[in-house]
Amino acid sequence: MNKNNKFNNYFIAFCVLYLISRFVNAVENDTNSDTHTIKDAETNIEAEYDKNKLRKFAVGVGAAVVRFNSKFKSTNKETGQSVFIDAEGTLGLPEVAHVNTLYGAFLIAEKHSVGFSYFGIKRESSLFALDLNFADVILVQGDAKLKDETDFYQLAYGYRLFKDDRSNIKAMLGLYGLDLKLAFEAEGEFTVNGVTQTGTYREEVSVFAPLPVLGLDFFFSFTPRWHMNTKIAFVGGSYQDISANILTTSINARYDFTKYIGGVVGIAYFDAKVDIEEETTLQEVAYGYSGIYGGLHFVF
Repeated sequence: MNKNNKFNNYFIAFCVLYLISRFVNAVENDTNSDTHTIKDAETNIEAEYDKNKLRKFAVGVGAAVVRFNSKFKSTNKETGQSVFIDAEGTLGLPEVAHVNTLYGAFLIAEKHSVGFSYFGIKRESSLFALDLNFADVILVQGDAKLKDETDFYQLAYGYRLFKDDRSNIKAMLGLYGLDLKLAFEAEGEFTVNGVTQTGTYREEVSVFAPLPVLGLDFFFSFTPRWHMNTKIAFVGGSYQDISANILTTSINARYDFTKYIGGVVGIAYFDAKVDIEEETTLQEVAYGYSGIYGGLHFVF
C-alpha cells in the first residue's frame, strides 16, 4: 500500500470516528439540553439566524493545495484490448496543484436550507518535442500542452435533523454536476489526419453528467468564535452513457473575526470512479485528490 492510499484510509477512518463521536454527543446534549444556559445557545450560528432574520445567507471562497491521483483506461469492446494512462505519470500533469473553491447557503426556514458549491481544477503539462503523436495529431515542430480543466458543481437541499445549543446535524439531497474536461493544445507545424498545417490546434474531450447526491453535514461550536464542520457526501447514478460513484468528505475549522467574516482551514478528500460507454469503447476514469484548504466565510 503506497503513501497516498495510507493517507486516504487514515483520513476516512478519522472522518467516520469524528461523525460517530459528534452524533453521540448530539444525542447526549439533547437529553440534557435543559442544563445549558441562554449564553451557550448564542454560540450557534443558526441561533443567530433565528434572532436576526437578515442573516440568512452564507458565502465562502478559498483555495486548496491537493495531491492528485488520476488514471484512465480505454478498452476496445470488440478486441478486448486495453490502454492504461497515468495522468500524472504518462501525461506529465502536475501531481500537486491548487483547486479554487466557492460555496454558499440560504436559510429558507428554521429547518430548511439550500446550498451550492463549486470547485475548479486548472493544471497543465508542457510537452516540447519533435514528432509527438497524440491521437490523430502528429506535431512535427513546435510545442504542445495538455490541460486538465475539470469542474464540479453541487446544488442541494438541506433538512435539519437535529439541533441543540452547540451543534446541529443536517441531511443533504440534490444534484452533483460532474464536468470532466481534458484539452490538448498544439502550436507550430503539425499533421492532422495526414494534412500538414501551421498554426494552433486544440482538441477537447469533455464529459458532463448531473447525478444525484446524498450527504450529511455536522456542525459544532466550541466557543462563540470557534466552530467545526464535517461533511460527507455520496454521488452515484447514471446519465445517458455515463455512470459514476463519488465519495467526498471534508473537515474544517472556522474562526469568526466578526459577526460577518470568518476564516476557514480544513482538509478534504475526493474520489471518483467514472465509466463512459461508447459504441466500440469503454472509458474508465479514476479521479481523486486529497489535501488542505483555506479561505474566508461571510454571513449576512
